[in-house]
Amino acid sequence: MAIKQYNYNKFAKHYDVLELKAKEDYEKINDFLNRIFKKNRIKNVLDMTCGTGAQAIGLSKRGYKVTASDISKAMLNIAEKKAKDAGVKIKFYRGDIRTSQFGKFDAVIAIFNAVGHLSKKDFEKAIKNVSKNLNKSGLFIFDIFNLDFMKAGGFINYKYIDRAIEHEGMKYVRFNKNKINLKKGIMGINQETYIQKGIGNPQLYTENWDMQIYSIDELKKLLKKNGFKILNFYNDSGNKFIRNKSLFIFTIAKKV
Repeated sequence: MAIKQYNYNKFAKHYDVLELKAKEDYEKINDFLNRIFKKNRIKNVLDMTCGTGAQAIGLSKRGYKVTASDISKAMLNIAEKKAKDAGVKIKFYRGDIRTSQFGKFDAVIAIFNAVGHLSKKDFEKAIKNVSKNLNKSGLFIFDIFNLDFMKAGGFINYKYIDRAIEHEGMKYVRFNKNKINLKKGIMGINQETYIQKGIGNPQLYTENWDMQIYSIDELKKLLKKNGFKILNFYNDSGNKFIRNKSLFIFTIAKKV
């Protein structure tokens, strides 16, 4: 079953403000990846859902040979410009994590809930394809919302302000009102984003899409079925994962 998709091309020019600026500690994810990579002697990395380049550029600066791809042309254009401005050399491609093959790498990453845009059937296709892009014993690292956390009462069932940011004369306010099907593990995300320049008339953008979420038990089963061994689960801060208390599952899996 297909799930409803987010329009990244529509929001690409606002993405870094709404997501990366609001998560000014996103570089901590790159620090965490760096620790995992050093421990496992990773040299080259394929970011298959690079977006505007948060991980690809950060890892390249840390000395890794990085190849990056994304399904959104608008997001890729921004990533390429940012990489050029940062003075790092990254090979960028437009691609799909379910089908694209770019060679063999020590690690493949898909960060910021990217795999949640895939149905369970498509995620299994993606896992098989990731394996084709990995060297023997290569790592597949991704993060996703934790279904057990939602089942334990972590899901917010009322309308709330998700972002409130002022940046370079622009004001951004985003409201979320979501729903969840705990049986299917699908979260329906409904957003209203107001963008205002100075005190001018604000523009309203609405977006509705689905996010597939998983428990660690589902991930273990799915990854094992498709030739991967779980090395560890972490929360989004790179600390110990707690089944009912961690909002995110940060998965480290090895190709076997």
